[in-house]
Amino acid sequence: MIGHALWYKTKSGSMKGRKRALPLYRPFFVGVLSLFLVSRAIGAEPPVRFRLVSWNVENLFDLSRSGKEYVGYIPNTGYGWNPTTASVKYANVARVLASAKADVAVLSEVESPEALARLQKKLSAIGHPLVHGAISRRPVVVRCAVLSRFPILETHEVKTGPERRPVLRVSLNIKGRTVVIYANHWRSKRGPESERVASAHAVLKDIKKWPLGTDYMLAGDFNSDYNEWQTFRDNARLNDTSGLTGINHILGTLKDDMLVSKEDIRTGKGGLFNLWLEVSPEKRWNYNFFGKKGSLDHIVLPAALFDSKGVSYVDGSFGRFAPKWLFHKGGIYRWQRAKKGRGKHLGRGYSDHLPIYAEFITAPFVAQKGPAKVQAPALKRPKLVKKRIADLYNLPVGPANYRIEDAVVVYKSGPNGVIKEPSGRAVYLYKVAQDLKPGQVVALTVRHLSVYNGLREVTALSDLKVKGVVSIDSLLLSVSPESDLRSKEKTNEVVDMVCGLYRGGWLKYGHDQSIRLYFRKGIKRPKNDSLICVKQVRVGYHKGPELSVDRADQVRVR
Repeated sequence: MIGHALWYKTKSGSMKGRKRALPLYRPFFVGVLSLFLVSRAIGAEPPVRFRLVSWNVENLFDLSRSGKEYVGYIPNTGYGWNPTTASVKYANVARVLASAKADVAVLSEVESPEALARLQKKLSAIGHPLVHGAISRRPVVVRCAVLSRFPILETHEVKTGPERRPVLRVSLNIKGRTVVIYANHWRSKRGPESERVASAHAVLKDIKKWPLGTDYMLAGDFNSDYNEWQTFRDNARLNDTSGLTGINHILGTLKDDMLVSKEDIRTGKGGLFNLWLEVSPEKRWNYNFFGKKGSLDHIVLPAALFDSKGVSYVDGSFGRFAPKWLFHKGGIYRWQRAKKGRGKHLGRGYSDHLPIYAEFITAPFVAQKGPAKVQAPALKRPKLVKKRIADLYNLPVGPANYRIEDAVVVYKSGPNGVIKEPSGRAVYLYKVAQDLKPGQVVALTVRHLSVYNGLREVTALSDLKVKGVVSIDSLLLSVSPESDLRSKEKTNEVVDMVCGLYRGGWLKYGHDQSIRLYFRKGIKRPKNDSLICVKQVRVGYHKGPELSVDRADQVRVR
């Protein structure tokens, strides 16, 4: 029938057996059917479409004692983790994966190969077999695993550090095409961001081993929000990396304080695309910790999944799997235990995470038509405008694009510094002053403004230009007996010299004035009731005004 008209009989038979041409308003049906017939005629297999589901299943433990279990999951104890409750847990996990139509499942928190095999049996029993499986070999308490209806070609563990979970790399054979999946479960937020940065570096290093254009995808529990660089910045416990994040900066889902868009990577601008950007901002969550919603699980893709070769992403197919039965009492229906999650297993519930999913096809990428589903990044940097340093104290925090001209570097300590405009204000440069030297006259673009415990600071800059060198003497703050160093306009200024009585962390100077002294770790404090002078110190702010002593030579005992 190739090259001839397609015909069908009318349902009523009113045309007495005559055949009738297919109407022209069904071109899509004709195209699909023609493609299928051509494929059959030349022996080519039709494209394979499959769904990947990524899910933290919350403590899928087996029923053997290994000595590494969490206390509540030691089998056959008073906590009630026994064959009866375990059977419910496995059945519930299998129900979710089957209902979510998983062809490939990237799982976090699976205890062992035994646990994975038990889950596979449950899936087969309900008619949704995922017969191919892999799990990390390193015997950590809970591991990453992958289940698939497609054959596994190769598995590999990407080491992330001696105390961190490895990333499981699995290569799948999708009807003759290879796709590489990285199953991640990064350090929880009980640890600082440097832990997750280390995992990101390990993954990136492994990715660079592959030829350009390799089809791969990153999935799993990253314990990071899609916009982590914004959400963790002012958390001193987490931010031990000067604002650097694993998921945004190291993996490259962020460039120049902008989340990488699908169009960016399709047009060769680099980076990775986080599929959370395909849903509206209010739906970008799959975890809820005491009312604080987060997007801890991710599916992140390179440009190779948006080209015309191998495996491609099905545009607009990303989503959360969130049926009503996965919610309970207004929250996610996690696996239930008495005593607020610390007691006996109650034999009901699922997980504290919602699954996420995306679909792929062994065919060229096709951008969806109609209104774009991809949302703009959460925050956009404003248009480049010239500003004075004084203006920075009244502008909103976050991505910025402000050009500062003719500022002088009046202070430098390691990667931090202070710039000041003659006859104007000063501002603190946090971890971005590595290339600066005192006395330099500079022009620069402020890329990010932050407030840390009350201190206004610049945390990203670009387009730095050194225009000359001057003396800083006239730009330092002179202190008189009446000077109030605690006034707001003095914040970030650099004091030439101030002398007074030190007692209990405070400097008393002038006419009954006082200000707190902060000594950086390792600097010896003066004895109480010492007469001291501090020279060229910065007026900082940490929940209150203070003079920040960054070096021992800034303090002299009289």
